[in-house]
Amino acid sequence: MKFAGIMFTAIQLKAKIYVKGANKAVELDHCSFALEKLPNTAMKLELQTGGYEKPEREAALRFIQPEWGIVELGACIGVVACVTNKLLKNPTNHVVLEINPLVLPLLKANRDANGCAFQVIDKALAYDVKTITFNPWLDFWGNSLYHSGDQPPVTVMTTTLTDILQEQRFDKFALICDIEGQEYEMIMREPDTVEKAELIIMEVHPHILGDDKVQRIISQLTELHFEIIARSVNVITLRKAA
Repeated sequence: MKFAGIMFTAIQLKAKIYVKGANKAVELDHCSFALEKLPNTAMKLELQTGGYEKPEREAALRFIQPEWGIVELGACIGVVACVTNKLLKNPTNHVVLEINPLVLPLLKANRDANGCAFQVIDKALAYDVKTITFNPWLDFWGNSLYHSGDQPPVTVMTTTLTDILQEQRFDKFALICDIEGQEYEMIMREPDTVEKAELIIMEVHPHILGDDKVQRIISQLTELHFEIIARSVNVITLRKAA
């Protein structure tokens, strides 16, 4: 019965994608993203309907300052990255981290197609190890170190927010973060580095971490002198308190 339910859901999803049309690309916030090479998943449907990463996109358009550098953790196919990059006076002052090697060709293709200039780092944010092995999902949305996906295991190098900033040397920067639960480790292990950000746009993941850890993240950021200025579902935008 469970298998039949999964198949029915997949058929429904495919039908909805078909109804939306066979467009080869979708435009979001004046950026274009190719659809042809994406699997027929919930992520593709969200792109077609315009809802994909909408809270993050809106926060970036509203709060990012053009003179800042950008550190983005969890870029996926580059939707938020491209929208954000076009806001910057110096678009090379933007680095994105992406753990999933399966998505890297699409991320780089979308960057180039939109005339963007962010740097891609193909590593995982993780601690106490030089490499980490995980199973990615075919649905690129939601890849996480906290649960296994449906694809063969891959091993990637690791890095930290501190290491990234030491390499980039931004005077001021905004942190954009959607790393499927790993935000908790970052906030708890690198508070002094996180505190250097001018703005944080972060998706929290209570379905992975639990409500208690999400609240600890918010409490820690409050102690680091950030204040919440916008919130939409699980996307929280915070700025350095005056």
